[in-house]
Parts: sequence; structure tokens; C-alpha cells
Amino acid sequence: MKILDLQNEFRELIAQLRHEIEAASAMGQFDAHKVSENLMCGLLHELCGWSDLRNLNREQANFPGIDLADDTHRVAVQVTATADIGKVKYTLEQFLSHDLHQRYDQLIVYVLTAKQGSYSQAAVDAVCNGKHKFSASEDIWDYKELCTLAADAEPHKLQAALNHLKAYLRGVPVGLADDDIDPPLTPSESLTGNLVELYFPSSLYIARLSEDLVERHGKRRPGLWRTTIREFNYENELAVPSAYVIHSGNLVTFFDLTERDNPYKHLIEPGTAEEHSTADYCTIDDDHDRVFKSLLRFSLQHRLFKERVRWENEIGEFVFLPLEDGLNQREVVWQGEKKAKRNVFSRQFNKKDPSKVFLQKHLSFAADFLRLDDHWFMAITPSWFFSYGMEFKQSGYSHDHLSWIKRQENNQQVMNHFRFIAAWLCKIDDEDLFSEGGSSDSFLSFGSPLTLNGAPSLEESGWRPLPTINEEDSVQPRRMFSL
Repeated sequence: MKILDLQNEFRELIAQLRHEIEAASAMGQFDAHKVSENLMCGLLHELCGWSDLRNLNREQANFPGIDLADDTHRVAVQVTATADIGKVKYTLEQFLSHDLHQRYDQLIVYVLTAKQGSYSQAAVDAVCNGKHKFSASEDIWDYKELCTLAADAEPHKLQAALNHLKAYLRGVPVGLADDDIDPPLTPSESLTGNLVELYFPSSLYIARLSEDLVERHGKRRPGLWRTTIREFNYENELAVPSAYVIHSGNLVTFFDLTERDNPYKHLIEPGTAEEHSTADYCTIDDDHDRVFKSLLRFSLQHRLFKERVRWENEIGEFVFLPLEDGLNQREVVWQGEKKAKRNVFSRQFNKKDPSKVFLQKHLSFAADFLRLDDHWFMAITPSWFFSYGMEFKQSGYSHDHLSWIKRQENNQQVMNHFRFIAAWLCKIDDEDLFSEGGSSDSFLSFGSPLTLNGAPSLEESGWRPLPTINEEDSVQPRRMFSL
């Protein structure tokens, strides 16, 4: 019968999904977990009839406590590959602390691999504290619950669920032609991505914020913690390094908080500091992964500030400043294929009135952090920043200037910007390691750019070249943006 064929195929594919997630987890690869959120959204939509189920992480990155929700049916779902009671309790804590129990009557914890044989209802009830009814036996699901739903589903619903499952597990549901698996005729080549390997301490430190600080913060949003701390420090004529994050009432940093003279001692409760393994902390769940990436960014901000490279929050980029405010340019010597100088800041003056600054141009870059297997990398995206005044505020013409310069740069020029930034980061690493004046609190260290071997060879001579610029029509832009 057709329905039996559909059920058998569903059973095989859901088992395949489970084993692929288990294998990916064992290898420390977590991309499949994120993709599985959309996969589960489609499956539960078809099999449970939750017609308005959506992925909350597509609306807000790392939505707290839950991944999927249907406001019409008032049901929420957390999708995870972690099956222990600790993950269930943490999910409930987040669910309750963000008042999601007032929006959703039911919370489902879906385990992508296989749930435990049993869970402690008493442990769950202790977390819920009467605010939400969660059944340890009925509200924790895995593939077995999906198979039960599939067995009872109408044929057209089961077929729709199967089509959704196939799309994620197999791509388009057609076989590969022989041409698809023929070996390439030309030798492979190596590709250099915009990634540099990132190193950091094996331990981080966590301590509870002081009661005075918590009381001062009051009902402000969690995102305003740094504002509260900045105001507190200003009133007390104190300052702290920016290399910290606040999470769940705790201060998290690479600085050793157990030391008596740590820079955050006036912000934390005495005796609450604990040392934690960095590798364990960032793999607890997606929320801790997000917090750890924020710590990396603030640590980078703290390190580069000493090199006169400023974080511009509005555009999310690090911007090179002159080594001294009165200087009109900043040149950096670097070693690529050969020794060269790179101009990372220039102040250009009005031709009619040389006393007036016409434009200030800065090399800048965005930095993102990602984990591949057990290795961390920083993705560097070069760009340009345009400012005015001695405080280097963003120019109102920045968008026009940046659009122009991006149209003129080709791939090789952008790659050269990346190679320079990567080499410069390694250079300041060496200064920290080998010079007496090196920084003692530079927690981040940078490796070489990531090279991928075995890529198909592409014939680049046929690529469309950049348009030729008419010199008479573009004298001023060429003078402004000479590279």
C-alpha cells in the first residue's frame, strides 16, 4: 500500500537524520544543528498541524530559550542535540526568565539524537516552581515521537513531511548523473579564505556582579549593562578594560578574577570568582556560544585600542586611526611577498584652502568569529571608513565614497587588504611576545590565513575586467581614493 511505503521511507530518513547529527556532534561540527531548526519547523508544521510555526532565530539571532514557536497554538519548541537533564533545566530557566510561559502554554524540548530513558520530574518541577507545567515524560521528544505522528498522519500530510525531509537530507530529489562525479580534467588549486586562526587562553573566569551594581541596574534591559557599569565607574573615577561580557548576572572575562588586584574587583561579589574551561563553556549551547563570541570581540576591541584601532559600533568595524591626532597620515611597514608600506590613514586637504581638511580616509575591517571542528577562526572583511573632525566622526558622505571605491577595487586588491591586516595582526603578536613593552593582557593571538587545498581550478582570464575610468571625468575621485 502507498501509505506503508511512505511510512517506511519516513522511518529510514528520520533514522538517517539522527545518525548524521550524532556523527556531526562527535566531530565537533555544529552547522547541521542550525540547519535542523528549519528542518524540524517544517516537519512539525506538517505532522502536528502547527500552521503558524516559525523559526525565531531567523527573526532574532539566538532567540533566548526556544527556537521555534506557534503563537496561534501557543506552543514553543527548543531543538537541541544535548539529551541530558541539564539542558532541559537550562531551557526551562531561560523560558521562564524571559516570561515566555506567559505567551506559550506548551514547551517541547526536541532532542535531535535520542533522549534519555527517563528524566527526573522532581528536578523539572524545582525549576518551574509552579510557573509552568512541564512533563518530563511527555514534553521531551525525539525521533520516536515523530515516527508515532507519522504513523497517524494522513497520506498527503506525510508526503509533505517527506518532501521537506528529503529537501534537507538529499537536496533536490533526483539522482546524480555520471557527469556530476567525473574527476576534473585540470589540476586543483589552493584557495585562501578570509580566515585567520585564532588562539586564546584555555581558561576564562566568571563571577557574580555585586549587589550594589545589580540594584543600580534595576529593570534596565540586559543589553544596557555596559552603560550601567560605565556610569558607575565614572561616578567612582574608575575605569576597566573592555574585555568582558555580562551574562545572567555574571561577569565573564579572560582576566583572572581570583586575583586580588584584578581590574574588575569593584564590580563583583568577593569570593564568587570561578575558573572555567574555555572549550567547555563555549560548547554548552548556542547561548553560551554567542556570549563567548561577544567576549572575543570585546577582547579584540581591548587589544586593538592600544594600537590606535578604534571600534565603531554604528558600522560594526575596527578603524585605523593616526598614531597621534595631529598626524596627517599613518603608514605601516609589512611583509607580504616583499616588504612594503601601506597607508592606513590619510588626511586630505581642500585644494583652494589648504587649512581646511577635505576628507579623512581610514582602512577598516569587520571581524566575525566561528568554530570549525575544534579550531577557532576570525573572519576579516576589509573596508574603508571616512570621517571628519579631530574626533573622527563618520562623514555624511561615507556611503557615496565607499560605494565609489568598492566599484573600483577588484578581488586581488581586496585580498591584498586582507593579507595586510592578517600580517599586521601577527606583527603586533610578535611585539607582545618579544618586546619588553609588549602588552601583558593581550589574550588573543593570531595565526596564518586559512588555505584550502584541492579546489577546482578556474580559468580567470575570461572573467570580466573592471571598466576603464575616463581620467577627465574622474580626476577628483582618483586623487581622493588613490590606492
